[in-house]
Amino acid sequence: MIRPRTADPFAPLDAQQALHLFDALTWFPAPAGEASRWHRAAQHVAAHTPATEPPSPQACRAVAERVLTASGAGCSGPADDRTALYRAKYHVMTVLYPDAWFTFMNMGYDDGLPPPPALPVTRGSVWESAARLYDLVARQIPLAGRDVLDVGAGRGGGTALVARTHRPRSVVGMDNTAANVEFARRTHREPGLSFHRGEAGLLPYPAAHFDAVLSVESMHCFTDPDRFLTEAVRVLRPGGHLLIADEWHRSAPSPDARAAAAGLRVTGQRDITRDVIRSLDQLPSHAQKLPPGRHAGQADAYRRFFTERLARDSGRNLRTGRFGYVVIRAVKQE
Repeated sequence: MIRPRTADPFAPLDAQQALHLFDALTWFPAPAGEASRWHRAAQHVAAHTPATEPPSPQACRAVAERVLTASGAGCSGPADDRTALYRAKYHVMTVLYPDAWFTFMNMGYDDGLPPPPALPVTRGSVWESAARLYDLVARQIPLAGRDVLDVGAGRGGGTALVARTHRPRSVVGMDNTAANVEFARRTHREPGLSFHRGEAGLLPYPAAHFDAVLSVESMHCFTDPDRFLTEAVRVLRPGGHLLIADEWHRSAPSPDARAAAAGLRVTGQRDITRDVIRSLDQLPSHAQKLPPGRHAGQADAYRRFFTERLARDSGRNLRTGRFGYVVIRAVKQE
Protein backbone atom coordinates (compact mmCIF):
# COMPACT_ATOMS: atom_id res chain seq x y z
CA MET A 1 0.00 0.00 0.00
CA ILE A 2 1.35 3.43 -0.93
CA ARG A 3 1.88 5.71 2.06
CA PRO A 4 3.88 8.73 0.88
CA ARG A 5 5.72 10.63 3.57
CA THR A 6 4.23 14.05 2.99
CA ALA A 7 2.11 16.62 4.76
CA ASP A 8 -0.24 16.68 1.76
CA PRO A 9 -3.19 14.45 2.72
CA PHE A 10 -4.09 13.85 -0.94
CA ALA A 11 -0.65 12.93 -2.33
CA PRO A 12 0.05 11.52 -4.84
CA LEU A 13 -3.39 12.83 -5.96
CA ASP A 14 -4.31 16.50 -5.94
CA ALA A 15 -7.44 17.81 -4.20
CA GLN A 16 -9.57 17.73 -7.38
CA GLN A 17 -8.60 14.13 -7.99
CA ALA A 18 -9.40 13.28 -4.36
CA LEU A 19 -12.88 14.74 -4.75
CA HIS A 20 -13.52 12.67 -7.88
CA LEU A 21 -12.20 9.65 -6.00
CA PHE A 22 -14.83 10.08 -3.30
CA ASP A 23 -17.46 10.72 -5.95
CA ALA A 24 -16.64 7.31 -7.37
CA LEU A 25 -16.74 5.64 -3.96
CA THR A 26 -20.11 7.18 -3.04
CA TRP A 27 -21.80 7.05 -6.45
CA PHE A 28 -20.72 3.50 -7.25
CA PRO A 29 -20.58 1.70 -3.90
CA ALA A 30 -18.97 -1.73 -3.60
CA PRO A 31 -17.35 -3.81 -0.83
CA ALA A 32 -14.19 -2.08 0.40
CA GLY A 33 -12.05 -5.19 -0.01
CA GLU A 34 -13.04 -5.74 -3.63
CA ALA A 35 -9.94 -5.11 -5.74
CA SER A 36 -11.93 -4.05 -8.79
CA ARG A 37 -13.43 -1.22 -6.76
CA TRP A 38 -10.12 0.62 -6.66
CA HIS A 39 -9.51 -0.01 -10.36
CA ARG A 40 -12.91 1.51 -11.17
CA ALA A 41 -12.22 4.44 -8.86
CA ALA A 42 -8.85 5.09 -10.52
CA GLN A 43 -10.50 5.00 -13.96
CA HIS A 44 -13.18 7.47 -12.82
CA VAL A 45 -10.55 9.89 -11.47
CA ALA A 46 -8.48 9.64 -14.65
CA ALA A 47 -11.52 10.25 -16.89
CA HIS A 48 -12.50 13.39 -14.94
CA THR A 49 -9.00 14.89 -14.61
CA PRO A 50 -7.45 14.27 -18.05
CA ALA A 51 -4.81 16.97 -17.63
CA THR A 52 -3.31 15.20 -14.60
CA GLU A 53 -1.32 11.97 -14.48
CA PRO A 54 -3.73 9.06 -13.91
CA PRO A 55 -3.51 7.59 -10.39
CA SER A 56 -2.97 3.93 -9.61
CA PRO A 57 -5.62 1.87 -7.80
CA GLN A 58 -3.17 1.50 -4.90
CA ALA A 59 -2.76 5.27 -4.65
CA CYS A 60 -6.54 5.74 -4.65
CA ARG A 61 -6.94 3.28 -1.80
CA ALA A 62 -4.14 4.89 0.24
CA VAL A 63 -5.59 8.40 -0.20
CA ALA A 64 -9.12 7.23 0.65
CA GLU A 65 -7.97 5.65 3.90
CA ARG A 66 -5.91 8.72 4.84
CA VAL A 67 -8.73 11.19 4.17
CA LEU A 68 -11.26 9.00 5.99
CA THR A 69 -9.02 9.20 9.05
CA ALA A 70 -8.57 12.98 8.76
CA SER A 71 -12.26 13.69 8.22
CA GLY A 72 -13.24 11.64 11.25
CA ALA A 73 -10.86 13.46 13.61
CA GLY A 74 -8.94 10.27 14.24
CA CYS A 75 -11.75 7.79 13.67
CA SER A 76 -11.46 6.54 10.10
CA GLY A 77 -14.64 4.56 9.64
CA PRO A 78 -14.69 1.70 7.18
CA ALA A 79 -14.38 2.43 3.47
CA ASP A 80 -17.74 0.75 2.85
CA ASP A 81 -19.50 3.00 5.39
CA ARG A 82 -21.59 5.42 3.33
CA THR A 83 -21.72 8.04 6.06
CA ALA A 84 -17.94 7.92 6.53
CA LEU A 85 -17.35 8.26 2.80
CA TYR A 86 -19.60 11.30 2.48
CA ARG A 87 -17.98 12.85 5.55
CA ALA A 88 -14.61 12.43 3.84
CA LYS A 89 -15.94 13.87 0.57
CA TYR A 90 -17.18 17.02 2.29
CA HIS A 91 -13.89 17.28 4.16
CA VAL A 92 -12.16 17.44 0.76
CA MET A 93 -14.64 20.06 -0.44
CA THR A 94 -13.78 22.42 2.42
CA VAL A 95 -10.17 22.32 1.22
CA LEU A 96 -11.09 22.92 -2.41
CA TYR A 97 -13.82 25.51 -1.81
CA PRO A 98 -12.93 27.57 1.27
CA ASP A 99 -14.70 30.85 0.46
CA ALA A 100 -17.45 32.14 2.73
CA TRP A 101 -19.92 32.74 -0.11
CA PHE A 102 -20.01 28.99 -0.88
CA THR A 103 -22.82 28.13 1.53
CA PHE A 104 -25.29 25.76 -0.20
CA MET A 105 -24.72 22.15 -1.23
CA ASN A 106 -27.86 21.04 -3.11
CA MET A 107 -28.92 20.72 -6.76
CA GLY A 108 -31.65 23.35 -6.48
CA TYR A 109 -35.24 23.80 -7.62
CA ASP A 110 -36.58 25.86 -10.53
CA ASP A 111 -40.25 25.61 -11.50
CA GLY A 112 -39.95 28.37 -14.11
CA LEU A 113 -41.78 30.89 -11.90
CA PRO A 114 -40.34 33.87 -10.00
CA PRO A 115 -39.07 32.98 -6.51
CA PRO A 116 -41.12 34.02 -3.45
CA PRO A 117 -40.69 37.79 -2.85
CA ALA A 118 -39.35 37.29 0.68
CA LEU A 119 -36.56 34.98 -0.42
CA PRO A 120 -33.26 36.83 0.25
CA VAL A 121 -31.38 35.77 -2.87
CA THR A 122 -30.23 37.57 -6.01
CA ARG A 123 -32.12 36.67 -9.18
CA GLY A 124 -29.94 34.75 -11.59
CA SER A 125 -27.29 34.01 -8.97
CA VAL A 126 -25.76 30.56 -8.70
CA TRP A 127 -27.54 30.10 -5.35
CA GLU A 128 -31.04 31.18 -6.39
CA SER A 129 -32.35 27.69 -7.10
CA ALA A 130 -30.51 26.16 -4.12
CA ALA A 131 -32.18 28.67 -1.81
CA ARG A 132 -35.52 28.00 -3.46
CA LEU A 133 -35.22 24.27 -2.75
CA TYR A 134 -34.66 24.90 0.97
CA ASP A 135 -37.55 27.36 1.03
CA LEU A 136 -39.82 24.89 -0.78
CA VAL A 137 -39.15 22.27 1.90
CA ALA A 138 -39.41 24.65 4.86
CA ARG A 139 -42.64 26.36 3.84
CA GLN A 140 -44.63 23.14 3.79
CA ILE A 141 -45.68 24.04 7.35
CA PRO A 142 -45.53 27.25 9.45
CA LEU A 143 -42.23 27.28 11.31
CA ALA A 144 -42.53 30.63 13.12
CA GLY A 145 -41.98 30.16 16.85
CA ARG A 146 -41.11 26.46 16.44
CA ASP A 147 -38.00 24.47 17.33
CA VAL A 148 -36.40 23.08 14.16
CA LEU A 149 -33.60 20.58 13.46
CA ASP A 150 -31.88 20.46 10.06
CA VAL A 151 -30.07 17.12 9.62
CA GLY A 152 -27.26 17.19 7.07
CA ALA A 153 -26.94 20.97 7.16
CA GLY A 154 -23.70 21.04 5.16
CA ARG A 155 -22.16 24.51 5.09
CA GLY A 156 -25.25 26.02 6.67
CA GLY A 157 -26.65 28.26 3.94
CA GLY A 158 -30.06 26.59 3.91
CA THR A 159 -30.27 26.38 7.68
CA ALA A 160 -29.46 30.08 8.00
CA LEU A 161 -32.07 30.88 5.34
CA VAL A 162 -34.71 29.03 7.37
CA ALA A 163 -33.72 31.00 10.47
CA ARG A 164 -33.83 34.31 8.60
CA THR A 165 -37.02 33.92 6.58
CA HIS A 166 -39.22 31.50 8.55
CA ARG A 167 -38.53 32.85 12.05
CA PRO A 168 -38.46 29.67 14.13
CA ARG A 169 -37.79 30.03 17.85
CA SER A 170 -34.66 27.96 17.38
CA VAL A 171 -33.04 26.15 14.50
CA VAL A 172 -30.17 23.69 14.86
CA GLY A 173 -28.07 22.75 11.85
CA MET A 174 -26.49 19.33 12.43
CA ASP A 175 -23.85 17.79 10.20
CA ASN A 176 -21.50 14.82 10.44
CA THR A 177 -18.49 16.64 8.94
CA ALA A 178 -16.50 18.67 11.47
CA ALA A 179 -15.18 21.03 8.77
CA ASN A 180 -18.72 21.84 7.65
CA VAL A 181 -19.82 22.63 11.21
CA GLU A 182 -16.79 24.87 11.77
CA PHE A 183 -17.44 26.68 8.47
CA ALA A 184 -21.13 27.21 9.29
CA ARG A 185 -20.37 28.57 12.76
CA ARG A 186 -17.91 31.09 11.29
CA THR A 187 -20.17 32.16 8.46
CA HIS A 188 -23.76 32.39 9.72
CA ARG A 189 -25.23 34.55 12.47
CA GLU A 190 -28.98 34.61 13.01
CA PRO A 191 -31.11 34.76 16.20
CA GLY A 192 -31.77 31.27 17.55
CA LEU A 193 -29.38 29.62 15.07
CA SER A 194 -26.71 27.10 16.12
CA PHE A 195 -24.67 24.33 14.50
CA HIS A 196 -23.71 20.98 16.02
CA ARG A 197 -21.88 17.90 14.86
CA GLY A 198 -23.76 14.60 15.08
CA GLU A 199 -24.72 11.31 13.47
CA ALA A 200 -28.03 11.05 11.62
CA GLY A 201 -28.51 7.54 12.97
CA LEU A 202 -27.94 8.62 16.57
CA LEU A 203 -29.29 12.14 16.96
CA PRO A 204 -27.72 13.78 20.05
CA TYR A 205 -30.97 15.31 21.32
CA PRO A 206 -33.65 14.30 23.84
CA ALA A 207 -36.94 12.71 22.85
CA ALA A 208 -39.78 15.06 21.82
CA HIS A 209 -37.38 18.01 21.49
CA PHE A 210 -38.30 19.49 18.08
CA ASP A 211 -41.44 20.59 16.24
CA ALA A 212 -39.91 19.92 12.83
CA VAL A 213 -37.00 17.91 11.42
CA LEU A 214 -35.69 18.95 7.99
CA SER A 215 -33.31 17.07 5.74
CA VAL A 216 -32.48 18.48 2.31
CA GLU A 217 -30.62 16.23 -0.12
CA SER A 218 -28.90 14.37 2.70
CA MET A 219 -30.77 11.15 3.44
CA HIS A 220 -29.18 9.36 0.48
CA CYS A 221 -25.79 10.01 2.13
CA PHE A 222 -26.68 8.05 5.28
CA THR A 223 -25.48 4.49 5.75
CA ASP A 224 -28.84 3.60 7.35
CA PRO A 225 -31.59 6.04 6.30
CA ASP A 226 -34.23 3.99 8.10
CA ARG A 227 -32.33 4.41 11.35
CA PHE A 228 -32.33 8.18 10.74
CA LEU A 229 -36.10 8.13 10.29
CA THR A 230 -36.53 6.19 13.53
CA GLU A 231 -34.41 8.82 15.27
CA ALA A 232 -36.39 11.64 13.66
CA VAL A 233 -39.60 10.16 15.05
CA ARG A 234 -37.99 9.96 18.50
CA VAL A 235 -36.88 13.61 18.64
CA LEU A 236 -40.12 14.99 17.18
CA ARG A 237 -42.88 16.16 19.48
CA PRO A 238 -46.34 14.64 18.93
CA GLY A 239 -47.82 16.41 15.94
CA GLY A 240 -44.34 17.43 14.75
CA HIS A 241 -43.34 17.22 11.11
CA LEU A 242 -40.60 15.61 9.07
CA LEU A 243 -39.80 17.65 5.93
CA ILE A 244 -37.52 16.05 3.35
CA ALA A 245 -36.21 16.68 -0.14
CA ASP A 246 -33.98 14.04 -1.69
CA GLU A 247 -33.03 12.00 -4.71
CA TRP A 248 -33.52 8.25 -4.77
CA HIS A 249 -32.89 5.32 -7.09
CA ARG A 250 -36.22 4.46 -8.68
CA SER A 251 -35.67 0.76 -7.97
CA ALA A 252 -35.41 1.43 -4.20
CA PRO A 253 -38.06 2.52 -1.69
CA SER A 254 -38.67 6.26 -2.02
CA PRO A 255 -38.30 8.58 1.00
CA ASP A 256 -42.08 8.80 1.46
CA ALA A 257 -42.37 5.00 1.58
CA ARG A 258 -39.53 4.86 4.11
CA ALA A 259 -41.17 7.56 6.25
CA ALA A 260 -44.46 5.65 6.28
CA ALA A 261 -42.61 2.48 7.27
CA ALA A 262 -41.09 4.38 10.20
CA GLY A 263 -44.57 5.11 11.55
CA LEU A 264 -45.04 8.64 10.22
CA ARG A 265 -48.21 9.69 8.41
CA VAL A 266 -47.25 11.10 5.03
CA THR A 267 -49.44 14.16 4.33
CA GLY A 268 -47.68 15.52 1.26
CA GLN A 269 -45.56 14.09 -1.55
CA ARG A 270 -44.35 15.76 -4.72
CA ASP A 271 -42.02 14.58 -7.45
CA ILE A 272 -39.87 17.57 -8.47
CA THR A 273 -37.38 15.73 -10.71
CA ARG A 274 -38.18 17.95 -13.70
CA ASP A 275 -37.70 21.13 -11.63
CA VAL A 276 -34.35 19.95 -10.26
CA ILE A 277 -33.15 19.16 -13.79
CA ARG A 278 -34.22 22.65 -14.89
CA SER A 279 -32.17 24.08 -12.03
CA LEU A 280 -29.10 22.09 -13.09
CA ASP A 281 -29.53 23.19 -16.70
CA GLN A 282 -29.24 26.84 -15.57
CA LEU A 283 -26.07 26.40 -13.53
CA PRO A 284 -23.46 26.70 -16.31
CA SER A 285 -24.68 30.20 -17.25
CA HIS A 286 -24.96 31.29 -13.61
CA ALA A 287 -21.43 30.01 -12.93
CA GLN A 288 -20.00 32.60 -15.31
CA LYS A 289 -20.90 35.28 -12.73
CA LEU A 290 -19.18 33.73 -9.71
CA PRO A 291 -17.02 35.92 -7.46
CA PRO A 292 -13.26 35.28 -7.57
CA GLY A 293 -11.83 32.84 -5.10
CA ARG A 294 -9.26 33.75 -2.50
CA HIS A 295 -6.46 31.79 -4.19
CA ALA A 296 -5.05 31.76 -7.73
CA GLY A 297 -7.05 29.42 -9.93
CA GLN A 298 -9.92 29.25 -7.42
CA ALA A 299 -12.46 30.82 -9.78
CA ASP A 300 -11.87 28.07 -12.32
CA ALA A 301 -12.26 25.42 -9.61
CA TYR A 302 -15.63 26.87 -8.65
CA ARG A 303 -16.81 27.03 -12.27
CA ARG A 304 -15.82 23.39 -12.74
CA PHE A 305 -17.75 22.44 -9.62
CA PHE A 306 -21.00 23.95 -10.89
CA THR A 307 -20.70 23.14 -14.59
CA GLU A 308 -19.06 19.71 -14.52
CA ARG A 309 -19.51 18.08 -11.12
CA LEU A 310 -22.97 19.40 -10.31
CA ALA A 311 -24.76 20.30 -13.55
CA ARG A 312 -23.32 17.45 -15.62
CA ASP A 313 -22.27 14.58 -13.36
CA SER A 314 -24.76 14.87 -10.48
CA GLY A 315 -27.60 15.50 -12.91
CA ARG A 316 -26.84 12.54 -15.17
CA ASN A 317 -28.84 10.03 -13.13
CA LEU A 318 -31.87 12.33 -13.00
CA ARG A 319 -31.78 13.00 -16.73
CA THR A 320 -31.57 9.30 -17.59
CA GLY A 321 -34.51 8.49 -15.29
CA ARG A 322 -32.53 6.15 -13.05
CA PHE A 323 -33.08 8.50 -10.11
CA GLY A 324 -36.03 10.62 -9.06
CA TYR A 325 -36.27 13.59 -6.71
CA VAL A 326 -39.08 14.01 -4.21
CA VAL A 327 -40.26 16.45 -1.52
CA ILE A 328 -42.31 14.98 1.32
CA ARG A 329 -44.14 16.12 4.42
CA ALA A 330 -44.95 13.64 7.18
CA VAL A 331 -46.36 14.01 10.68
CA LYS A 332 -45.79 12.19 13.95
CA GLN A 333 -49.10 11.01 15.36
CA GLU A 334 -50.45 12.83 18.41
